[in-house]
Amino acid sequence: MSASTAHVHPYNASAAREEIVTSVRQALHQDGRGPAVRPEIVDELAVHACAVLADVIAAVEGGGPLDVIPPGGGGWPRPGMDWAQLLRMGTTLFEVLLPIALRELAPPDDAAVTRISVLLHQGITARVVRDPLVRPLPPSDLVLASRRDERRRMTRELHDQVLHGMGLALQSLDLHRYHAETSPALARDKVDRAIGLLRQVMSTLQQFSVELRRSVEPGGLERALRSYLTVHVEPSVDVVIRTRGDLTSLPAEVGEEVYLIVREAVRNAVCHASPSRLHVAVEVGGGTVRATVTDDGVGFDPGVSPAGGGLSSMQERAMLLRGQFTWSSVPGVGTRVELRIPLAGGDQ
Repeated sequence: MSASTAHVHPYNASAAREEIVTSVRQALHQDGRGPAVRPEIVDELAVHACAVLADVIAAVEGGGPLDVIPPGGGGWPRPGMDWAQLLRMGTTLFEVLLPIALRELAPPDDAAVTRISVLLHQGITARVVRDPLVRPLPPSDLVLASRRDERRRMTRELHDQVLHGMGLALQSLDLHRYHAETSPALARDKVDRAIGLLRQVMSTLQQFSVELRRSVEPGGLERALRSYLTVHVEPSVDVVIRTRGDLTSLPAEVGEEVYLIVREAVRNAVCHASPSRLHVAVEVGGGTVRATVTDDGVGFDPGVSPAGGGLSSMQERAMLLRGQFTWSSVPGVGTRVELRIPLAGGDQ
């Protein structure tokens, strides 16, 4: 039994679709994703949600299994969405459809509720999540998703550093106005604090401006890395950068991701390891590009310290390009991260 038999069921399909569209939009807005989801995507989700609901009702009323569509057989064709977005959409649909399915089917006991939940999960996975996932996204789309994540990171940092600093500066200026007549000394102190905060904000904005302009043009990976190290690593740290092979041969998207991974490794070392020496190496050859970042900082115990934050972000970026990312660290000795990405036409 397939979605085409939905018209035989007693529920009102038109009313169900209207309810689903409204509920999906509300759910997306509640978790902050609504403004980023185009109306046509919500409409497509609603079409598939109605089909899933019809399939589940048919399976329950018919007493048989769910008629799951085969991969590539009419699922949701959204190649621009990464796996995490697809899973979030699937979760949203489950939360929207479950109460509707339970209301329409009125299960008599817990076992029936469980069966409806399982069927619903199977239907959503088949139509919305699994079908696009069994057709791997091309590297260009995966890299675009990675760039979106990078922009989100910068947006968060702008909010946390710039807007927060400006808010504190405005607060200090308001306090200056309040104390201007009764306590001139305290008022001057508030002005001085506001000036200091605004200088910090200006410095942060200048750093972001440099970072945004430092996109890696073809052949510009080494130049971009040297520029970042010069700006963001204290002069007290002994920095060595070595390159080998033809870095100009790297595709633009690969060079950009290598830069972002190495940059994150350097940032982790500088912010958390307090190193006196930092060694960066990039090598192109044998059908691969390899990069290592080694520091002599405080290190950490890999068996105790969580492998999250920057490390997981770097690993995810490497995986987007079918690469490998490994790290090793010894407390009191330092940390080494290593990246290996196969190039098109090279040895895998």
